[in-house]
Amino acid sequence: IAVPLNWLPLLLPIAFFCLSLAQEDPYPSFSSETLINNVVQDNHTGRIYVGAVNSIYQLNPALKREARTETGPKEDARTCTPPASACQDTKFMDNHNKLLLVHPSNGSLIVCGSRYRGICSLLNLSNVEQQLYYSDSKGERTYVASIEDNVNVVGVMSTYTKEDVSFPVFLVGKGYGSLDSTKLISTRILQDFREWVVFESIIEASTVQTTPFVAKYLHDFRHAFKEDGFVYFLFSRTLDGADSVKNVTFVSRLCETDLHYYSHTELQLNCGNDNKYNKVQAAYVAAPGKELARSMSESGLYGNVVSWRKLTLMSLLYFVFVNLSHCSTRLRSWIRIIPLSHLQYKAFHYSDISLKIDTLEHFKCGADFLPSPLASKPKYALKAQNALTKTELLTAVSVAVENDHTIAFLGNSRGEVFKVNNSSVVSAPISICSVLKCLFFDHNCYFSILLQITKVPVQTCLKQPNCHSCVELRDPYCGWCVLEGRCTRRSECRRAEEKNGWLWSPRQQCVKIVSFFPPNLSCKKTQTVHTRSALGWMDGISRIQASSRIVLANITVSCELPQPSMIPQTPDDQGTGRHFDYERLRFSWTINAKHAQ
Repeated sequence: IAVPLNWLPLLLPIAFFCLSLAQEDPYPSFSSETLINNVVQDNHTGRIYVGAVNSIYQLNPALKREARTETGPKEDARTCTPPASACQDTKFMDNHNKLLLVHPSNGSLIVCGSRYRGICSLLNLSNVEQQLYYSDSKGERTYVASIEDNVNVVGVMSTYTKEDVSFPVFLVGKGYGSLDSTKLISTRILQDFREWVVFESIIEASTVQTTPFVAKYLHDFRHAFKEDGFVYFLFSRTLDGADSVKNVTFVSRLCETDLHYYSHTELQLNCGNDNKYNKVQAAYVAAPGKELARSMSESGLYGNVVSWRKLTLMSLLYFVFVNLSHCSTRLRSWIRIIPLSHLQYKAFHYSDISLKIDTLEHFKCGADFLPSPLASKPKYALKAQNALTKTELLTAVSVAVENDHTIAFLGNSRGEVFKVNNSSVVSAPISICSVLKCLFFDHNCYFSILLQITKVPVQTCLKQPNCHSCVELRDPYCGWCVLEGRCTRRSECRRAEEKNGWLWSPRQQCVKIVSFFPPNLSCKKTQTVHTRSALGWMDGISRIQASSRIVLANITVSCELPQPSMIPQTPDDQGTGRHFDYERLRFSWTINAKHAQ
C-alpha cells in the first residue's frame, strides 16, 4: 500500500512510536530505516524481501537481515526521461518501491520504483546487493510503475508464447497520474526478444487504457493473482461526478493465453446494502475450509461451493467473501446478457459489434473479431452482504484453514490484528501498530507496518495451563487434548480422532464429572471411587491417566484413593460437607497421578 508523501508529517510520529513499542514486543521483528512499501516472500527458500523507501532488504524467515541494496535518493526530475545526464532541473529524490515480484525461474527479484518515471531492475534472489540487470537508457518503453505518490501498482508472474518460443513475463495493473501513460494493464517482458527489450510493454491493447489524463476516472489497484488459466485484477474506480465522488469496486479477468486482451472483462462487486462498502482495501486468495464451503452452498447465493475451489476474501472497508467460481460464471453470463450499447463508461474504448452465445462458447478467450466489453452495468454486479463490520478501517487480510474451518486474520488502521472464524472475532486483538499488510508464511503471520515487519504465531495453544483457559480462547486452532492434559492443535494430539479425544476450543466444552460414588468419603478412607464423565470414559481420566490403579468399565472410571498421608490439609476456613469431600477427592486424584509418574 503506497504512502503519499504528504502523509509523512502525520505518519512519522506514529512510526517512531511503533518502534519504541517494538523494543518491548515479544515477537520477532525487523525494523527498516525508512517507510516500508512492499513485502514478498520466496516460497522455495522462505526468504523475505522488503521494498522500502531508498532500500531493498533481504531477510531470512526469522526476520534477520541478510543483505541490503540502496536504491536512492538519486538525481531525478518528475518529467525526466532517463538517463539523468540528459535531464534538466534534477535534484536528489527518494525512490519509493512500487512493485516487488519473485522471478524464481532465473533466481531474480523484480524491483520497480518511482525513480525515472517507474523503471525496474533485477536483483539476485540470493543476494540483493548483486544487480543482475538495470538500464536507464531505454526511455518510455520501459516505464513500468509511476512517480506519482498515490498510484498503487500490482503485478503477477506469467508466461508468453510467440513464434513457438515461451518466455517469462509479468502483468502489471496500475492507476495513472498526470505524468503516467494511459495503460491500466500491461504485459512486461523479462528478456530481450527480437525488437523487444527487457521490461517493455509487449501488448498494445486499447481495451485496457483510458482517454489520456481523464481525472474523472481514477483507478486504485489492490491485488493481482492467477487461477484456472485466468489473470485477475482487483481495483476500485473513482467517479468524480458533478455532485459527489463515488467509488466502485471491480474484479477484471482475462485469459492468461490471450495475447491481445480481447478476453478482458470487468465485473462490479457490491458489498452491503446499497453497496455501502464500496472501496476495496486488501484481498487474499485461498481455498475455503469444508465448513465455509458447506455454509455457502446451503445459503443458495453462491452455487455449489467445494473446498478446493479458491475464494477471494476482501476487506472493502470492512469484510466480504466473493466466490471465484461464481464470479467466473457471472462474468460469462454477463457477457451474454449486456448489449454493448448499454455500457456505462464512455471514457473507455469499446467495439460496437453484436455477441452471440455460441460464438462466445467457442472463443472463450476472445478473437480479433470478438473483443469483449470492458465495463459492467451496476444491475449485473456481484453482490454480497458484509459478514463482519468494525469501526476501524481494515487494511489487511490473510486466510488459513484449520480443522476444516476458514480462519481470517484482519489488520486495521489502529494496529490491531483480529482472528476471525465464521464471521465472529475469536481472539483478543494483537496490537503491533498500524498494519499495512498481512502475509501468511509457514505457521506464522507476518505483519508489515510503517517501519517494521513483525512475525506473529497464528496460535499459542500450548501456553494455556488448563482446559478452561483453553476453551476460553475460542480459538479454532486450539483444543483440549484430553488424554495428554494439554491445550494443542488437533494435529499435535495423538488420539484426537477418537470420540472426545480432542475438545475443540470454540465448542466451549471441558471434562466434567457428573457423578461419583460414594458421594462423600472420609479423607482417612482408602477405597475405590467410581466416577462418570459427561463426555465419555476417556475424558474423565485426564487427571489420573498415569496411575496404574485405574480400572475402566464402560464409561465409568474407577480408582483407588491414595494413602491419607498424601492428601494435603484443607485450610480451616474452606470447605464443608459434600463440597469439602469433592475437593478432597479432586486433590487425591491429582496427587495419585503425580505419585504414579
